[in-house]
Amino acid sequence: MRLKRQFYYVLTIFAIVGLTSCGSLGKVTTLNPNTGRFPAKKKTINIINKTSVNADTLKTLIIVPDTPYWIGMVQNMKFFNEVMTMDELEKDIIKKGLTEQIPTLSNYNGLKKAYKYYKPFVIIMLTEEKKSNGSWYVGFELFDPSRVDKIFQNEIHINQIWSDWTDRGTMYPLFNSLLDYLTEQK
Repeated sequence: MRLKRQFYYVLTIFAIVGLTSCGSLGKVTTLNPNTGRFPAKKKTINIINKTSVNADTLKTLIIVPDTPYWIGMVQNMKFFNEVMTMDELEKDIIKKGLTEQIPTLSNYNGLKKAYKYYKPFVIIMLTEEKKSNGSWYVGFELFDPSRVDKIFQNEIHINQIWSDWTDRGTMYPLFNSLLDYLTEQK
């Protein structure tokens, strides 16, 4: 009986340690008021591309993936005047009677017309890539429809076996890297 109780005690300790050591993924957080950054682990971020753009135009509107996580995180960056999903953008274009000028948002031409006739905006998306050496990387791309080009790209190596794919270990460092880029714009 005593051995059985010790077994359950050890099992309980392992369960507590295991559950508390795992990181979260998809948890919206706010910027630290002292640092102006998200609470991230120190990780190496590769900057693939960063193009200088007008900060005032850049701040107007950002289109994000349609999840509460993306909407919340980008709003909490406190950089953009407006945050929308692609669906919300399309509905607003219809509501404002701009479908003649902007018949579609499904290609580069339509996005460029939306930028011109609706208002300036950028689109952010998550990327995922397996390199030739078998390593996995995730990152952000910031697309500017007026240029029909990516104006910012970053990436971070993730080790999927060792639970690197967490907010503090992956997403928050990527968001901080994006914040660095945004604040550099004039």
